[in-house]
Amino acid sequence: MTTHATLQGRYFDGRDGRRHAVDVEVAHGRLRVRGDGIDRDEPLAALTITPRLARTLRTIVFPDGARLQVPDADCLEVWFPHRNRLEALVDRLERYYQAVALAIVVCLGALVAGYLWGIPWLADRIATHLPARVEAALGDQVLALLDRTDLDASALDPGRQAELSDRFATLAAGLPDGAAVRVAFRGAPSIGPNAFALPGGTVVVTDELVELFADDRQLDAVLAHELGHQVGRHALRQALRGSFIAIAAAFFAGDVSSASAVVVAVPTVLLQNRYSRQFEDEADRFAYAHLAAHALSPSWLGAALGQLDADLPDDASLAWMSSHPATAARIAAADAAGADFVARHPELADEEPDVVLAEEDEEAVDGPWCACCDDTDDAGDCADCEADREDCATDGSCVDDSDDTAAGDESDDACARDDAADELDATIDCEADRDACTGAADSETDADADADAAVL
Repeated sequence: MTTHATLQGRYFDGRDGRRHAVDVEVAHGRLRVRGDGIDRDEPLAALTITPRLARTLRTIVFPDGARLQVPDADCLEVWFPHRNRLEALVDRLERYYQAVALAIVVCLGALVAGYLWGIPWLADRIATHLPARVEAALGDQVLALLDRTDLDASALDPGRQAELSDRFATLAAGLPDGAAVRVAFRGAPSIGPNAFALPGGTVVVTDELVELFADDRQLDAVLAHELGHQVGRHALRQALRGSFIAIAAAFFAGDVSSASAVVVAVPTVLLQNRYSRQFEDEADRFAYAHLAAHALSPSWLGAALGQLDADLPDDASLAWMSSHPATAARIAAADAAGADFVARHPELADEEPDVVLAEEDEEAVDGPWCACCDDTDDAGDCADCEADREDCATDGSCVDDSDDTAAGDESDDACARDDAADELDATIDCEADRDACTGAADSETDADADADAAVL
């Protein structure tokens, strides 16, 4: 092969970074490189050349690692005619802007598909095949981190902890790896009412959540939901998904060190990332079925969510609910599942939370020192106070007895009203008969006290 074409190029010997300006030509099937102290003659068959990419420089690679950069030229196709079909096809397509635009659309579609389906699929496969001991070690690392930062030792009575642990063990019995599942109680003033499942089988429950609920079956429902996360390995899968996305982004940005930092910080990712709607729905459906299998209505999950929503201040950080989407919709779904449960088990209708909690509220109202009379008579006194209830103020509202302890001591726990003279003239034992205690305090040290002030 003989050609009279000559190209100017930049030669690098592969031993240092110095660039040499050279002339390049081909004669009799050999490539000749001359200039700046360089004189090489190599057969074309021993050389390789990078594919054409628009009009960028092309690189000829020598067997010893030296490189020669030359501008793209037609003569190069003559010197190196052996290209595979894919390279030739790509070369032709790159010359048409329509093909380039289509390639961009295809690449974007592939990225979206990888984000929505590829990464979750890969993360789920890894989570499925991850050894149990590795997952347990990860869970222990997460709990140790939380104990150092956000959690305190539980202040619950040991007997209470044992009682709730037994209830949890009953719920977890029969589950896959049920023996490895355990509950851990922690105080968490900075987190508030919360429960979360860690990799490896640990479910953390805060004291604040235990103390919030009026009935332990509400806590059972929350724990059944968290067991759904454990069975589905949601914590590990969510962490892997978040890590893959961050690692991919770091590689695209060229910051590999940040990608390794994400891997090391997986415990933090587990705590801060919210579960996907798919995982939440799976855990809720698991809780419905699991509660029903233990003769508990799924409505208890709705009751737990409702109490979290109603009993805490509007500006409080509802930790457990804030990491779970669409609370109102979830309450409605739990109530619907509870209605189906009652339809199948009518004998358990009296165990529904709306019945049980209403009875508990009624018992609380009927108990001592819990409520006051509903209206007053013309004189402003309680018209019909029931036995063992708090006193009423002149407007019928409840009076806090703790502020009047001293006054009660001075009057020897007695009070009465002289209906004729509107003066204090006798004593009645209020501790024995609180119905009679509807007037002013009998204070021997202050006989001119206002007769309309009602105290014990």
